[in-house]
Amino acid sequence: MPKSPSVPADSSDARVLLRQPPDDYVGERTRLVKLARAEGDRPRATFLQSLKRPNPALWAVLAAGDDGEAVGALMTATTELAEVQAGGARAAALSTSTRYRRVTLEVLVDSAVAALARSVPSAEARRGEIRDIIDQLSRHPDLADAWIDATLRDLPEEEFGFGAFTGVVDAADNEADTPVPARRAPAPRKAAIARAPEPAPPRSTEPVDDRAARAARTQQATQARKDIAAAVRELAAAERRVAVAQTAFDEAETELRQAEQRHRDAIARLAANT
Repeated sequence: MPKSPSVPADSSDARVLLRQPPDDYVGERTRLVKLARAEGDRPRATFLQSLKRPNPALWAVLAAGDDGEAVGALMTATTELAEVQAGGARAAALSTSTRYRRVTLEVLVDSAVAALARSVPSAEARRGEIRDIIDQLSRHPDLADAWIDATLRDLPEEEFGFGAFTGVVDAADNEADTPVPARRAPAPRKAAIARAPEPAPPRSTEPVDDRAARAARTQQATQARKDIAAAVRELAAAERRVAVAQTAFDEAETELRQAEQRHRDAIARLAANT
């Protein structure tokens, strides 16, 4: 797969594209690319042009990724369920972890279907496909950032569990002035996302001080989002530990009551026979 274009420090346009109906995706991307070129911002134009149009199911999943807290909660729930399974926890703890993960997954599924339904009447029919993609994404925490910032376009290949999914539509959706290769059977994709190291500062007529201020604000916003995601993970982990501890406490309390009853029954039998 060719190397991904550099992603500007402020890649918010990737998510802006998802705030348009799927059918308007290409037109909005074209408009933003032309605007970036007119402003002399070629790195941004290249980045925007690299954002291939997702198919409807992936479009919906990426749209739901706007809720970073929900994504973080699902990633945490999936990781902790795996830990509970590996630790040989009691059935009650395993059941609690499973239910919690299912709830966090369905929150995102509902959000994705609702986002798609605003412009696609048949959105509900894609619920199963959307759920499958979100389920698989939840098993790959390394993809969380690309999901949240909406730069995710290529899903990992078969060994990562995504073999049944096609992430993007045909290349013919590119701009009319962009050369389009002849159609051919799709080749297996390598695991990749539309992200790359920070590029060199773009050429711009914007004053240096203004560019520096904008870069500083972008960096602060990025750090704040990472801090929020970390806090969400910590909170979810704490909530899971409380839930597991509560389950263990309830089980122990039940066993205590049963033991006390057996003790009283034994004393009563002894008294009756003496």
